[in-house]
Amino acid sequence: MYKFLAFVTQGFRIASSYKINFVNRYLSVVFMLLLYYFMDRLVAQNGVSQVGGGSYFTFLLVGGIFAQFLNLTVRAFSVNIREELLAGTIEPLLVTATPTVWALLGPASWGLLEGLVMIGVQLGLGAWAGADFSRANWAGAALVMLFSLSSLLSYGLFSAGFIIVYKRSDPINQLVQAAVHVFSGVFFPVATLPPWLRTVSYALPFTYSIEGLRGALIRGEGLAALLPQIGALALFTVLLVPLGLGTLAYAIRHMKRTGSLSHY
Repeated sequence: MYKFLAFVTQGFRIASSYKINFVNRYLSVVFMLLLYYFMDRLVAQNGVSQVGGGSYFTFLLVGGIFAQFLNLTVRAFSVNIREELLAGTIEPLLVTATPTVWALLGPASWGLLEGLVMIGVQLGLGAWAGADFSRANWAGAALVMLFSLSSLLSYGLFSAGFIIVYKRSDPINQLVQAAVHVFSGVFFPVATLPPWLRTVSYALPFTYSIEGLRGALIRGEGLAALLPQIGALALFTVLLVPLGLGTLAYAIRHMKRTGSLSHY
């Protein structure tokens, strides 16, 4: 716990020291809300009053919040590892009693925590702007997010492994972002896709995360109704996290065998 708090404190101090970038991250939240608001007005002008059991604005807000959190989650691992490697701060940490995996992933702690804070900020601003959460099942939404975090951790592990081996910005985050926006229903219901593309959608954990969050926050669904999404996310966790850990373990062995840490 002490090391986790140390990583969070370090991350916050570094992030807040770049004041313009720090403020811009939160200003971007406002701009995205404006985008969703005016997209809702455009759709309403064409006679569409509800999507997914609520207003299109609320539909967009929940999907957009998850997509942004996903971006922060995956990038937190790769960006922080690359920055720490370039700064030469990981090598001294690896010779301490800190486990290697924790030394590599710990710097991402602040990014993950900040992502959760930004979710709260966006939900609050969205409710103020007219998003309807009157039926929201907040406990159910928190449970869906918990299982989403555990399944999405694998993509961060893949991303971190790529950075360690290839020393370049990884393509995994870009692929994940493209997939979630096109196939997982951020801007439109998955049901609008043709059947063969829906097969792709339901092969991605992001789809179940967004569906579960919308069910809990917009329609107020209880645990029984959310079980299919939670069960799918649990299955993805069991399948993908060991693969992610295996990828990271291979990358660490490669780094130690080749001495590539000194290449930075």
